[in-house]
Amino acid sequence: MLISMTGFGQGEAANTHSTVTVEVRSVNHRFLDIAFKLPRSLQNREPDIKEIVRGKIARGRVSITIAVESSLSSQGVSINEKVLEQYLTQLRAFAMRHKIDDHITLDALVTLPEVVTTKEIEAGEDEVWPLVERSLSDALDACNRMRVEEGKALETDLIERMRLIDRTVAAIEKLAPAVAKRQVETLRKRVAQLAGDVTVPEDRIAAEIVMLADRTDVTEELTRLRSHLGQFNGALKDGGEVSKRLTYLLQEMHREASTMGSKAADTEIIQHVVVLKEETEKLREQVQNLE
Repeated sequence: MLISMTGFGQGEAANTHSTVTVEVRSVNHRFLDIAFKLPRSLQNREPDIKEIVRGKIARGRVSITIAVESSLSSQGVSINEKVLEQYLTQLRAFAMRHKIDDHITLDALVTLPEVVTTKEIEAGEDEVWPLVERSLSDALDACNRMRVEEGKALETDLIERMRLIDRTVAAIEKLAPAVAKRQVETLRKRVAQLAGDVTVPEDRIAAEIVMLADRTDVTEELTRLRSHLGQFNGALKDGGEVSKRLTYLLQEMHREASTMGSKAADTEIIQHVVVLKEETEKLREQVQNLE
């Protein structure tokens, strides 16, 4: 089974006082990279959250958002008495200097900047952590289910493209012997035309044929391609974390196709080589999304 690195999942857990909602998003990445958006009360739990994620996801950029709603949460109010005293002292001095009646009221004072402050009091870490564990686990499971479905779709596409590559390789294998034969015949005709009435030793012609065959023979490349195809299909069947292995095999397949393109002296074979290179590039893009 192949697993994509693209997924989304959501989980929610609640008790009498609090509700925790977790969203998990994942995209492709070379390694496992985890990012958080957490309430202040859960900042100390980052290592525990990472450990839970590592237990369920092996690779990808994973973004986690955790929201906590609690009936225990409240607004804390505080009065900055030092600031208030400074306001009061200076206002009274100002009123005295300018002979203004002192009618300073508490209502007026509390509206002055930084006299009264409010602070959100959140539910405690111990209160919500069990809910976080449950909702995070559910969100990761949902994300993984989506990653599996995405992986199935990718696998179907990979198999179809591999079948096209297999047919293209078979076409080249069928063409190659005839191409080699035509090249030998062309060489003999050119030698005869250039030599005219001069007799060219047969062993010299044979040596040239051997050199030509060596330069244009694509048998080794086809053999290695077949080997890479077999390994690629085997990896698809095995499943798991295969992205790096498939990427390497496709790189080698592209290399063999490029070598055949430079050696082949036949238009039809070169057209097939172009197809091979195009398909291996498309496959390389696809396998980048696999775990």
